[in-house]
Amino acid sequence: MTRLSFPSLLLCFLTLLFPASASPAPAVTPTPTSSPVPICNQDNCYRALSASISAASSFCATYTTAPVTASTGIPTYLPSTCGPSRVSSACTCVITKNACAFNAPTQVVQDSGFEQTPDPKISDSVHSGAGTPWHAFDTYGKDFFDSGDGFNQRGAWVVWGFDAGGVTGTATLIQNLTFCTSSHYAFSAYVGRRPDGIIYNATITVYLGNTVLVPTQKTCKDAADCPLENYPGGSTDYFRQITAAVPFPPPSAAELKVVIYRESNGNGTSRPSNGFDTLLDDVTITKVG
Repeated sequence: MTRLSFPSLLLCFLTLLFPASASPAPAVTPTPTSSPVPICNQDNCYRALSASISAASSFCATYTTAPVTASTGIPTYLPSTCGPSRVSSACTCVITKNACAFNAPTQVVQDSGFEQTPDPKISDSVHSGAGTPWHAFDTYGKDFFDSGDGFNQRGAWVVWGFDAGGVTGTATLIQNLTFCTSSHYAFSAYVGRRPDGIIYNATITVYLGNTVLVPTQKTCKDAADCPLENYPGGSTDYFRQITAAVPFPPPSAAELKVVIYRESNGNGTSRPSNGFDTLLDDVTITKVG
């Protein structure tokens, strides 16, 4: 019979009294899952599709939805060596790389023609409200959204040409926009006057974020400068088109801001009864590639 020493007996006693707690199992870190990224060889097929994203978007959107074995239906701008499998692979790569360009809306500006915009005044000089994409601010409170005038349809933003009392003023119209940074965009708008006769001193400047999109210029230099009749025609409201290319790459988000500065008639009395207002309509920023 083996006798245990006192230290050994003490160790056994302590072990029975204070059993060791089980070590916690190591935490299992889940492996993140992600969509497989295609391996893209930038061959001539891929480069030809990438050269024109707008054309590739319409073609690839349907070409990759089902297996294709025939060589027919392949655009002529692709090299003749691009068979169905290479075209399908190139389309998959182009769509994956340019997903934003494929899925982004063609028109960025909401309610570009002011047909849907109500005119809920927050104050005499601020026009804004829930559900309104446009926000307008005027230093003298003489601008408004009008449902009766417009270039292609009824609806326009109107800035009074002259303020009562001979006071000049600046009217500002803004809308927050989002862009696909891999796409190209073009700006267009129609600026006009009401009615014919005296041409007042009003200017327009258009900004996109901190970039001057349309440099300051007269809204209508003279009667011949704004020759386009408004909708439905035969009236005394006339427009001209202003255009600009949005610098590439565009920002992912930016504020579109239109600033109209107009001087008074200088007589220090009141706005003439026939108006001489500035009109703005059909403000668009369109994806062009």
